Amino acid sequence: MLPTDLTNASDGPPPGSSAYYALLRCAPPQRAGLTALLRFHVQVRAIATTVSDLSVAQAKLAWWGAQLDAMERGTVEHPTLRALAPFALASGLRAQALHGVIDSVQLDLQQNRWMDRPALLHYAKTGSGQTLRNSAVLLGLSGEVALALVEQLGVGLRLVSSIRHLGRDAAQGRIYLPLDALRRHGVTAAQLQQRRMEAGVATLLAEQSTLARQSIEQALAGLTPFARTQTAPLRALGAMALALLREIERADYAVLHQRISLTPLRKLWISRTCR
Repeated sequence: MLPTDLTNASDGPPPGSSAYYALLRCAPPQRAGLTALLRFHVQVRAIATTVSDLSVAQAKLAWWGAQLDAMERGTVEHPTLRALAPFALASGLRAQALHGVIDSVQLDLQQNRWMDRPALLHYAKTGSGQTLRNSAVLLGLSGEVALALVEQLGVGLRLVSSIRHLGRDAAQGRIYLPLDALRRHGVTAAQLQQRRMEAGVATLLAEQSTLARQSIEQALAGLTPFARTQTAPLRALGAMALALLREIERADYAVLHQRISLTPLRKLWISRTCR
């Protein structure tokens, strides 16, 4: 259920993706609701990278916000939200909780740098953290303790994605790493944009990987008491992200020129065997 595992036109996560294997851990009705939620997330997130005119992007976000309000009233038009609506109603997921992804795109439109770790964590929590929290509601989890842990897991997944896609994002002018951490390791944004794997980059990414791993491991440990039927797909996502981090570490954090991935077979194995 990683947002990057869906595309605007897809009916669901493509075979071989982390989301595809995570969704296999839940019942078909839950799978349909989660697929609609993730499709909504990706369709809104795409505005940040595909719309260059700020006024047009703002108008699109406003339209999505109006569609969420319409979903609350039962008059939504967009097919993705129409597909999501019955699952949201059955689980008690309010449309207001879906505004997080819109807010995260607003942040992307306002800035492409993050001054420090709290700023980056706020961004990750607003988008991916909230979407995974919403996923947990659709899975039947309730209570602030459980939902906060899932939100933390979502933040950790976003941090892993930031490391994995550093080269691609930097080439597009976006640096999803704290600027104070860059300065501490003697790394500049220009160095990352030019994909120069020089001194400091590996230690910077090692530090960020440790923080991402801690976020995921703490969240997974906290979710242990909760029903496996409700947490299995979330645990699968966390386990696959941790395995991906290990691969990135083995490659000496060479993410500026390549996209490091797990094979589909390995993802399948992890998703089936994780506890």
